[in-house]
Amino acid sequence: MVCLSLEVSAMPMGERIREARRKKGLSQEEVARELGISRQAVTKWEGEQSAPSAGNLKKLAALLETTPGRLLNGDTGEKAAAAEYYALFREEEARRAAQRREQGKKNIRMAACVLGGYLAVYLLGRLPALAGGGHSLLGWLLETDWQRLPYLYGWLTGHGIFWWAAAVSVLPALWGRWKFSWVTFAAFLLGLAVGEAAGSSPAAAPYGHGEYGWAIWGGIFLLAIGMGAALERLPPPDGKGLSRGQVRWGICFLSGIGLVVVLVRCLL
Repeated sequence: MVCLSLEVSAMPMGERIREARRKKGLSQEEVARELGISRQAVTKWEGEQSAPSAGNLKKLAALLETTPGRLLNGDTGEKAAAAEYYALFREEEARRAAQRREQGKKNIRMAACVLGGYLAVYLLGRLPALAGGGHSLLGWLLETDWQRLPYLYGWLTGHGIFWWAAAVSVLPALWGRWKFSWVTFAAFLLGLAVGEAAGSSPAAAPYGHGEYGWAIWGGIFLLAIGMGAALERLPPPDGKGLSRGQVRWGICFLSGIGLVVVLVRCLL
């Protein structure tokens, strides 16, 4: 009995996991599916190549109808097992906290990149105002005369819409919604380019201008808000390249942009 007890306590955790799994009549694929992980992860646990996190260890023990302590140290050394499990739990919590901090830094950097894109557009759009001369640096940065600025750019900055649109794109990046941020920024640029090239339309005169570029820009940007939110919900592709869902998303987005342009030109 003493020899048996020593043999059990000396058994590596990977072997204890394999033995408990086989007693339950489960395959590695079934365990992986129940825990929401890959089969390779289970193989590595049983082969002592890696160890389950505290959260996965708890779920694994429940699935195999045992305790985390028994998976860690077998039937002996319950106090040592509890201490080891607690240490593993604290290590897992520290790792997650470090991941959250790193993710927060990435989110800030991404938001700064999107904001930098808007600032670049803001400065480039003001270059035509230099042709007239007679500006101080501050006057050039705050120029609001639509006659000295590109039509649609002047409309966006003069009404403050430019910065509201920037906020819509930048702020979600702080919460990790990078795809949404870049989709709306790209739509801002595309809407600006297409809207700037739009022709005259007297029907838009009540809105302060004789062109309908503002409506094209607005339609494309509003479309991007919905499409950006939809893209965030799509699962990432399994391998290289785009998934079918992403391809369909791209087709819908481009078709929607074309529809916006057609509707604006027909209605205004």
